Amino acid sequence: MGTLYASIRAGAMERSPHPCGPSSTTSPIMTRAQTPASSPRQPPLVRAAAWAADLLRATHRADAWSALGAALRQLADYQNFIVMDYVIDREPIIVDASLDRAYLTGIMADYLRGLYQLDPFYRAFADGAEGFCRMDAIAPQDFRESEYFVRHYRSTGVVDELRFLVPVGTGRSVHVLIERESALARFSLAEARRYANAQPIVSAFVQEHVAWAERLPWRDAPRPPLDLRAQIRAMAPGEITPREGEILELMLRGHSAKSIGSTLHIEEGTVTNHKRNVYAKLRIHSQAQLFDLLLRTLSKQ
Repeated sequence: MGTLYASIRAGAMERSPHPCGPSSTTSPIMTRAQTPASSPRQPPLVRAAAWAADLLRATHRADAWSALGAALRQLADYQNFIVMDYVIDREPIIVDASLDRAYLTGIMADYLRGLYQLDPFYRAFADGAEGFCRMDAIAPQDFRESEYFVRHYRSTGVVDELRFLVPVGTGRSVHVLIERESALARFSLAEARRYANAQPIVSAFVQEHVAWAERLPWRDAPRPPLDLRAQIRAMAPGEITPREGEILELMLRGHSAKSIGSTLHIEEGTVTNHKRNVYAKLRIHSQAQLFDLLLRTLSKQ
């Protein structure tokens, strides 16, 4: 439990979170309104210490993930709590969730099969990010208009997502997902700040629990590798050039032609020409058709 104690001693509640999330050095982890009625005048540090102590007691328990979900709900309400285990270029695994496991596995089948590589949170992890992240802070500018967002988020009613990206080994990260569906508004800046301020404690909790578990049940599951660029080329074997493959991947991840040009250091008009040519090779006319073609290709694995 040393990492949790170290986080508390170092004043972890007041540190700035990972740059991909909102930053705050003054907001308490809990607001006065969330303090139990029996102690309405407790100072912020006392409330934060009590909150962390409750988590500390759950670190070495089988129901640790449920305890973490309950603790995070005290900071701001949410609808979905999901814990995912990611390894670079391997299928992710659902570790725990507030949703029915069979239902969640069903609606995330395409995601688990390969669409996770379009997930901006996965991309952030693959690029070395860790800590607290908010969707809009790390996603491409046009992400909410992308076919991936429409299929993966809008179709399930999810309107906002926050994540804690916690490294637990080389090339491996446990993600704690907090989601809101259309019945609730998107997370406010104040709510996101409360989560962000809790990040050092949450990360220490996850790492401590994983270390205690020694041999996590999901580690034994097969995790076949997946090369997204290879899957894109497989949509038209021998016809898609490396540059066209790069452009298709960025399109699928939600980048606009302007953003793709900036990323690849080419003119926007050149991107448009590549898009026109590769659409002709694939015999498609829209990003929706491109997305469907990728799904069919992934399903053949």
